[in-house]
Amino acid sequence: MNPCITILLRLAQLVFSAIVLAVSVLLFVGQRAGNAPDITKFSIFVGAFGIFMAIFGVVSQIFSALRESKVVGSLDFITALVGFAGGVAMAANLGPGVNSCNNKLWREKNAVINGGYVNVGGLNYVYRDTPFHSRCQMAFAITAFEFLIGMVFVLSGIGLILASQRRKNPTPAKW
Repeated sequence: MNPCITILLRLAQLVFSAIVLAVSVLLFVGQRAGNAPDITKFSIFVGAFGIFMAIFGVVSQIFSALRESKVVGSLDFITALVGFAGGVAMAANLGPGVNSCNNKLWREKNAVINGGYVNVGGLNYVYRDTPFHSRCQMAFAITAFEFLIGMVFVLSGIGLILASQRRKNPTPAKW
């Protein structure tokens, strides 16, 4: 595969993973009561793992043995699977209120968006000054970028696998 295309894909992986990591950490830090939902923690993992694998992919371009390796391509597919899993899990946790950040009842009941419940007298309450709308947009951004992480890692994995096949089976010269 063309090294310029590979570096551009790795740069996209790095940027998308950094966005997922940063926004997930913001959701985690913005949790007001109780523990953050597990999906928020998993999204932090997806972002950090994506950054690590993107850097590993760039470093692999330095060594000729790894440049067009099936091992690196396989690791890209594993990272893509993790990214897609994070996107699907976040979308599932956002649930039926998807694309309705203006729906007050849904925002207050959704564990990812509401920032946690405070239990008073057996009833659950959310903080009134929780920035629901921005937390909602952050959760949707995480979902989208996790899917994008999956797509760019699949693209680079396919490119590496095809390049390694081409390197092993060069086309014969025509006379």
